[in-house]
Amino acid sequence: MRYFFLFALCMCSLAFANPAFDDKASEYNLQKTEQEKAAEAVIDKLIHAYNNQNIRQFLALYAEDVEFYMYPQTLMFTGKKPLIKRYGLMFEKMHCMKSTSIKRITNGNIVIDHETSEICTKEDGVIDKRSEFVTSYQIEDGKIQKVVFFR
Repeated sequence: MRYFFLFALCMCSLAFANPAFDDKASEYNLQKTEQEKAAEAVIDKLIHAYNNQNIRQFLALYAEDVEFYMYPQTLMFTGKKPLIKRYGLMFEKMHCMKSTSIKRITNGNIVIDHETSEICTKEDGVIDKRSEFVTSYQIEDGKIQKVVFFR
């Protein structure tokens, strides 16, 4: 009985001392800063432009000297010209494109999205390519400055 009492006392003290059991801990984690809201808005606009295959809106969200990397630090390309080359043809040739953010982590000006992508290469409405990936976006002055693909 004495050991049970000590065990119960220890468990209660852990529960009261642990902020994870405190309602304020979860409220704190749900609050987003204005910077985080602004960064997420840029990525939401990016997904919208991608899904509508609107290359002008899509490109307008990137900084002129944007950098694209494959994790961890393999530079793929820098600047809008290679971006236009890479995405312009895809926007033009694909019959449908749809990207969806299924999980998101935002910290300051960094947005990390776990995304799915569906593409119709042959005919509209017939999805023949699906992929899932994680992408990190760094936002500076309302523009995407750095992109890192995790595959």
